[in-house]
Parts: sequence; C-alpha cells; structure tokens
Amino acid sequence: MTDTMDQQSNSVLPGLAWVDRGLGWIKRRERAVVIVGVGFQVVVLLAMIATPLQTLVAGDTILLRVVPVDPRDLFRGDYVILNYEFSRVPPQGIPGLQSTDLRGQTVYVTLVPEEDGKHWRADRFSLRPPTSGRFLRGQMTHSHRIEYGIESFFVQEGEGLRYERAVRSRKLSAEVALDRTGKAVLKRLVIN
Repeated sequence: MTDTMDQQSNSVLPGLAWVDRGLGWIKRRERAVVIVGVGFQVVVLLAMIATPLQTLVAGDTILLRVVPVDPRDLFRGDYVILNYEFSRVPPQGIPGLQSTDLRGQTVYVTLVPEEDGKHWRADRFSLRPPTSGRFLRGQMTHSHRIEYGIESFFVQEGEGLRYERAVRSRKLSAEVALDRTGKAVLKRLVIN
C-alpha cells in the first residue's frame, strides 16, 4: 500500500520537480535575489523621477495663461485643475486629423510669444513635430480635448480659494519647463 502511494506521489510530483529545484536555487542565493529585486525597484523609481527632472533642469521656462473651467469642478482636494486655450481642438480642426484617429493621437502645438513678451500662446496645431521654435506635445483624450501633462497642480492646504479667484479673474499663469521634444512639466502657478 505504501509503495502504491509513493508511486502515485512520484507520478504527480515529477512535473513540480522544477519548482522545487527553482526554490532551492533561490534559497541558496536568497541575499543576492533580494538585492537584485530591491535594486530593480530603485532603478524603476529613479527613471520615473529622472524624466520630468531632466525637463525641469534643462528645459526652457515659459508662461502660459490659464483659462477658467467650471468652478464646481476646479478643485478636488488640494490640487487645481488647469485648462488652457489650446486644450481644445480649434474650430477649423487639425490638418490631417481624421475623426477615427482621435484617442491617443499625438498632437503638436506651435507656440508664439504674446505681445506682453512674457506669455506664450498657440499658433498652429499639427500631427508632426515642428522643425523649429517652441512647441508642446499632447495627446488626444477624446474628440476635442488635448492633454499635455500640465493639467493639474498640487497646492498647499488652504491656498485653493486664492487660485480659484485668480483663475476666474484670468490672472493665473502656469510656469512650465519645456524640452526640445515638446514635453512640458509644470513648475509653479503665478498669480499676476
């Protein structure tokens, strides 16, 4: 009876023998496996930090005017939802953009300086990056909305009302770092 049970367990377990060998290998190298696992996580976190940090450090800084959005949805907790005049597809559309291509489509917005010499505004929209000048790279989120990664900003607790008033009176600007590929990182909000 015991021989029969041993034969049955041996016939079921050979398929799991590789698991047992793998666990044994890991057990013998437990310290190295933990170090490699932690090291991998640190590398991933550093990469997530390095990309926006590179734009902040090496990118050009520009000011963009923030336009009001529905004040009932303006603040959720301690961050501000921002909208820009170039966050919507212009009425004339974007050359080459078909209605079937919308979600996830990369869009480029060429920027030109405003008359005040401080702020920048949208000049042209295209599906290809401009060859010169400053531009933003965004993604279509649905039929008429483009997001650039600069649509929200965390503020200190209790400061939200001040920013809300500034947005309503059109006195809020966003200071943005912009790299040569059109990637933008929001640095701070400026009340004029």
